[in-house]
Amino acid sequence: MDPYKILGVSEDADEKTIKKAYRTLAAEHHPDHGGDAEKFKKVAEAYSILSDDQKRAEYHAAQHHGFRIEDLFSGVGGFNPFEEFFGANRSARRQQVKKDTEDSDIQFDLRVTLDQIKQGVSHTLVFERNQVCRDCAGKGGQERNSCGICGGTGSRTVRPTAFFVQHTTCQACAGRGFSFKRPCRACSTHGYVKVRDQVTIKLGEDK
Repeated sequence: MDPYKILGVSEDADEKTIKKAYRTLAAEHHPDHGGDAEKFKKVAEAYSILSDDQKRAEYHAAQHHGFRIEDLFSGVGGFNPFEEFFGANRSARRQQVKKDTEDSDIQFDLRVTLDQIKQGVSHTLVFERNQVCRDCAGKGGQERNSCGICGGTGSRTVRPTAFFVQHTTCQACAGRGFSFKRPCRACSTHGYVKVRDQVTIKLGEDK
């Protein structure tokens, strides 16, 4: 498999050109749009190699030494073609949780009948929200240090063989990229705690 031929780009193509070619072909061959699943897979594999500087270099080395291109593709180890196609950033997959839930973030699905509205009805809604941890002021602990295992990236690169690369979440820091010398026990280093809250709403007018 020649990833350059599959994406239709030259060997000196830059990142922008490679990504543009990938998006065009991925949209054309996407199974959900009536495309060929096998072709979509090949396009995704080709992009996973050319979009990664290390894999791209290894591809050229493999070609020179006669290795199989399949040894370079780690489909289960860090590249998700569907996430990449729909705009997910691989370096920022972990969404940041809001430490303090704002009122505008909370929505309710309230079911009432017309009779209840006419007669006047009150509802007390109980819900959970995030609240900044008071013990650590939302920091998660004291003496924060970059994870020495993953270097602060939150992930580790595993190389079972010379030409096989797999990216996994760093277990030492749980993918956060840092740890605390004095972690906060109240919030388990999250910086927030879940609290129960309630609000009473009144519909209609009492008669």
